[in-house]
Amino acid sequence: MMTKTIGYDGNPPEFREARDLAGKGKRKSELGPQNIRVDRIEWLLSHKRIDVAQHSAGRKLQHDSELAQIGSYAMLTDVKGGSGTNRLPDLKCDAIARVNAARAHVGSGGVGWRILELVVIENVSLEKAAAMMRIHSRGALPALLGALDALAAHYRLA
Repeated sequence: MMTKTIGYDGNPPEFREARDLAGKGKRKSELGPQNIRVDRIEWLLSHKRIDVAQHSAGRKLQHDSELAQIGSYAMLTDVKGGSGTNRLPDLKCDAIARVNAARAHVGSGGVGWRILELVVIENVSLEKAAAMMRIHSRGALPALLGALDALAAHYRLA
């Protein structure tokens, strides 16, 4: 049995300098290089397969889907004598509503939402997503681009 090298899916890490978001100095160069093999949309952006608006839309969807999946183990409890309220259920409900609105905008009947789920949320490669969806591998990137464009329009990023 052949052992895989360290990195994502047996591929070695691929580094680049951290991006300066919109030239606002939010990411300093002293943070060092960033591994772009961490997730698929970061890799797609760095290899110029998607644009910044599509990348930002994918990130928003990732964030909302993570918030929507927060389980009861992470529930906050009220502190005795404290005046704080438990906002986690509200955050989760709002995130679920945002994910459902994004799904409705992209359309859940075709390949668009499914490829977003696989590549953006579940971090599956385009080739594996195409195989799972039983579409030709050359059709995966155009399907993802169309879905990300619709998502960017929904989030008013494009």
